[in-house]
Parts: sequence; C-alpha cells; structure tokens
Amino acid sequence: MNLPQSFESRRSIAYAMIDCNNFYASCERVFNPALEGKPIVILSNNDGCVIARSEEAKALEIPMGAPAFKYQNYFRQNHVVMRSSNYPLYGDMSRRVMDTLRDLTHDIEVYSIDEAFAELSTNTYQNLDEYGRIIKETIYKWTGLPVSVGIAPSKTLAKIANETAKRNAEFRGVLNLCDHPGTNHILKKMPLKKIWGIGHGLTVRLNRHHIETALDLKQTINNKRWVRKHLNVTGLRTVLELNGLPCMKISEALESRKGILTSRMFGKPLFELEPIEEAVATYISRGAEKLRAQGSVASNLQVTLIGDKFKNPKSKYKYSAYTSFKVPTAHTPTLIESGKRITRSLHLPDTKYKKAAIMLTGLVPHSEVQMDLFDPELYTQKQFRLMECMDQINTRHGRNTAAFAATGLHKKEGQHNKWTMKQNYLSKQYTTRWEDIMTAKAK
Repeated sequence: MNLPQSFESRRSIAYAMIDCNNFYASCERVFNPALEGKPIVILSNNDGCVIARSEEAKALEIPMGAPAFKYQNYFRQNHVVMRSSNYPLYGDMSRRVMDTLRDLTHDIEVYSIDEAFAELSTNTYQNLDEYGRIIKETIYKWTGLPVSVGIAPSKTLAKIANETAKRNAEFRGVLNLCDHPGTNHILKKMPLKKIWGIGHGLTVRLNRHHIETALDLKQTINNKRWVRKHLNVTGLRTVLELNGLPCMKISEALESRKGILTSRMFGKPLFELEPIEEAVATYISRGAEKLRAQGSVASNLQVTLIGDKFKNPKSKYKYSAYTSFKVPTAHTPTLIESGKRITRSLHLPDTKYKKAAIMLTGLVPHSEVQMDLFDPELYTQKQFRLMECMDQINTRHGRNTAAFAATGLHKKEGQHNKWTMKQNYLSKQYTTRWEDIMTAKAK
C-alpha cells in the first residue's frame, strides 16, 4: 500500500484527546461538593429520561434512557440524586474547559461539549506523558472538572488511549500510545464497535471476516487486496490511523450550520394559542442568537406544531408551514412576527399540542447578503446594531436579561409556566446568572 509522503512529515505530530469524565454530573459536583461519592443521574427535557450518569449511578446499573417515573422507588431506595438538565451551566463550564486548553496548546478542535482534540508537536512537547498530566491537573485546578487525556500518533488512536485511560485506574487518567510497547495489547482488548468511525453495519460486515478487535482491523493493512475490496474510504482511513498514520488533521474552525433547529416539549399539553405563541417566539429568539453567533442570516423560517398522536391516533398530529424572506435576516423581531403569523395559521382550537419546533434554513453569511432595492440599508444596519447590543447584554449578564415581550419570559412568576419545561430538580446557574452566584459566609 503506497502511503502519501505527507505521512512522513507528520510523524513529529501527536494528537491528544481530552474528555471530561461524566461531564454533566461533574459540573453539578463542582458547585455542590456534598454530591461527591453519591450516585447522580441527569434527566432529559421535562425530567423525562436519564441522559447522563455518574460512575456511582452506573455501578447501580441504571440504564441510559431509563424513564425517571419508573425508577422513582429505585432512586429513593439507593439514595440517587436527580438533577434536571442545566444547559446554561454545562455550556459555560464547557467553554471554560476549552479556554483552558487554548491556554495550554495552540491548536485544538472542539469535538463535543465535553471533548476536544489538541495537536502537540513532539519537538515542542518532548515529554508527552508529563504534558498530558499537566493538561489534566491544570483543567482540574482551574475548573474543578476531572478529565482523561489520551495521546497518540493519530486521532483514532488518541480516542482509544483516552477510553483506556478512563477505564483503567493504573494510568491515572493519562495514557500516551506514542511508541508504547503495549499498544497492540490494548487494541486486542478493544472491540470493533468501540472504534471511532466504525458503525454497526461495518462492524457486522467485518465480523463475517473474523475481524472482531481493533488489532484485527489494524493488521489488515498487510493485505492490500482485501482492504481495497472490502473497505470504503472511512474504513481505509481507520486502518491507517490504527497503524499510527494520521489521516485527519485538527480542524480549528467549526463549520457553520446549514440549518438551525430549536425544539422542546411543553411542560404539559396545550390547547390555548397564547402560550404556544410564546413558546414559538422563545425558540425563534434562541435560534436567532445562534444565527448571529455564527455570522449568518436565514432565508426561510419553518414552524411545526406537534399534537398527541396517541390521544388522537386517527387524526393528523403534525402541522407545519414555512415562510421565506425577501432579504435573509437574523433580526429577532422580524422572525418572531413571521413565526406568530405561521403559528396562528396552524393552530386548531380543539387540538392538544405537546411540542413546537422552529427551523431556520437557507443560511448565508451576513456579509454576503444582497439588500432589497426598496429596503433602506440604514434600517437594516440599525437592526444589526440593536441585535448586537442585545446579544452583548445577555452574554454579560445572563441569557434572557434582555428578552422580547412576545416570549412571555418576563411575566410574573407562574404566569408563563404553561409551556415551559418541567425542571423540578434544577440546580442554580452559578456561572451565568448574577442572582445565582455563590456567596461565602464568614464566621
């Protein structure tokens, strides 16, 4: 198999995968040390199902997706702590972790809310084991969050190193597979389905050829004819990466979304138009914030109302309509006005709705928008400055500090809870709301 010359030039590069351990549960513990050592489960929207668990909860064999209402007695008997999803807290703690990484290394790729890749030059970081420990210890010192660090010649191997470091106490959270004598032993224990980029379908096909572990797949590099016949580009890339030949570079810039979807279940089913309009306006406001954050504007807005198909199985339960804009926009009032108009056209008084969704599509960079001949450019600039000012206020003082009346978010307590999610176990937003900042009492 002929390898690109660029592989040789990249042998001086190592990749680190940094993964926060039990991220959601760890975020809760940072601000409530009394939770240390206790089983914690994080619940989905409307406190429905388990979406994250601490190690103690995993030891109790609480499955992912477990319906909270079915496990109430079990949780009580085993002193399991429930928490509603606190997305503002988790998002801000994620940002702090990534900012810390940027201080420690120049090139990082944010892979998910709790994972990132970093590119390390072996010429700069000659002792990679020590540097991995520095990353782990610094993130814990600055954020209070425990992480695992896997280092290897390729991103795929770095993922495997991270998973191994996390599951084996002997590595104390850091494993470097660059020239590691036990690499093949680790790969032999790694089943195909746990390899990054190997899906269920490919796993089944490979199992038919008696390839069941990462080591088996790595060794197919010696059979060129078999590789060409049975593997696609993704599979071939994985084989090369398992052999320490990097095929994927660090991607620092996040790709702009091609569409933005915001959707939530209501706290309870709704008949009335007003709370549904408020929910749609809130989702549009959040979608518009995401638009502006990536420097985009939207050409189309779609609103969807979803009824309860189990209560009315013979009737239509999903209602959707969209509108297009002459000039693509990220101006929240314009989007809300259109969204309310669509919502009114979809709403049926005798139908019970349980969910609403909005989708912004036809996204283009703000800088590439062509103005309408009859739409004053000055007006558009004012819209942009207003939204920019509002975003700055909310970034500095917390989300919804400045909000539109159409969202109903500034009504008195209890008046807008017809559509808001159930979050009966919600912790405070310690890092994003002034009123939730922790106070220290001196005695």
